[in-house]
Amino acid sequence: MEKIKLPNKRFASVKLGGGIRDIVDMANRIEAGGKKVFHLEIGRPDFDSPAIAKETAKKALDGGKVHYADMRGEIELRKALAAKLKRENSIIAAESDILVTVGAQAALMAAMMTSLDAGDEAIIPTPCFGAYVTQTALLGIDVKWARCRMEDSFVLKAGDIEPLITDRTKMILVNTPNNPTGAVITRRDAEEIAGLAKKHDLLVISDECYERFLYKGEHVSIASLPDMADRTVTVGAASKTYSMTGWRIGYMVMPSWMTAYANRAHLAMNTCAATFPQYGYAAALNGAEDDVQAMIKEYRERRDLVVGYLRNMRDLDFVEPEGAFYVLPSVKKTGLSATEFCSFMLEEAGVALVPGEAFQSPGFVRIAYCKPKEYLEEAMEKMALALAKLKTAGLK
Repeated sequence: MEKIKLPNKRFASVKLGGGIRDIVDMANRIEAGGKKVFHLEIGRPDFDSPAIAKETAKKALDGGKVHYADMRGEIELRKALAAKLKRENSIIAAESDILVTVGAQAALMAAMMTSLDAGDEAIIPTPCFGAYVTQTALLGIDVKWARCRMEDSFVLKAGDIEPLITDRTKMILVNTPNNPTGAVITRRDAEEIAGLAKKHDLLVISDECYERFLYKGEHVSIASLPDMADRTVTVGAASKTYSMTGWRIGYMVMPSWMTAYANRAHLAMNTCAATFPQYGYAAALNGAEDDVQAMIKEYRERRDLVVGYLRNMRDLDFVEPEGAFYVLPSVKKTGLSATEFCSFMLEEAGVALVPGEAFQSPGFVRIAYCKPKEYLEEAMEKMALALAKLKTAGLK
């Protein structure tokens, strides 16, 4: 069709290829060809969803919960989320200010669609989740990247943000614990970032999908800080905490002035989240804490295992992650780019990693330790052998 030209203006700035899903597809093709591949590229919890969530969802399905849900989310789930937010995040939220979405990405998109115009500026820390790049590009939002430094353990600092603020700045995005670094924002840093938001009259969107995966310190929801509830959107999901990635249930809690508009934005994108899974998530929020604690304990042990191997890989510099289930080592000492390093590891060791370009961080690679310890041990052994071979071959 001659009148349709691709990429259109929205996609012109979106880089195609090299993202997490592209790496997964490549690894799957190699695996289908008969070679064993260790999948450390995708952040998908390998635990089953809690039994109480599955049984409740089945009952809801059998009970006829198969039609449109309340467009804002089923009231049973919004009540459970309001209780959870008060209990775990010190956020006091009315059920009417909670929107249940089709995963956290839909919540992020609805929040940005509602509050920012094309040409507005947003400040986003890097390394960052790749979806932020695509979403802001599609909405025509101009991004100022706040570079989080390895020497600061990749923790976002107010000093990284303030020099980037202009008259066009409308929003700061915060992600703690962070994907892909595992960095956790301290209370002091959260308070200083909140101070900037109030000083410059900015909205904060806080992506807290990994809030329960914490191995040190505390999780601080910025909306819980003084005078921040009315300028903060908090985003969460069932996906990571309860290993419910395929259920596609997320949520956002927002200031009352935004609610009607965000509801309409999500309605335009998705109509509503699937009905019967919402009952399963509500059950998990109310009765699956033992499952969560067992999973966190296992992930702490996996982190310690992977970090132990990395300490012996002298050509890789890294920061020990305090949260989430990722570590982001630098490969700069190898003399290879992140993409070259990932290609080498996939071909030589059969280990699939994600290059830092997917997270706006060239020179780094992400390792996701979402596999059993025996699997991780074998994968890290393969990586160590391949790295030694790289060094011996003088490819640096």
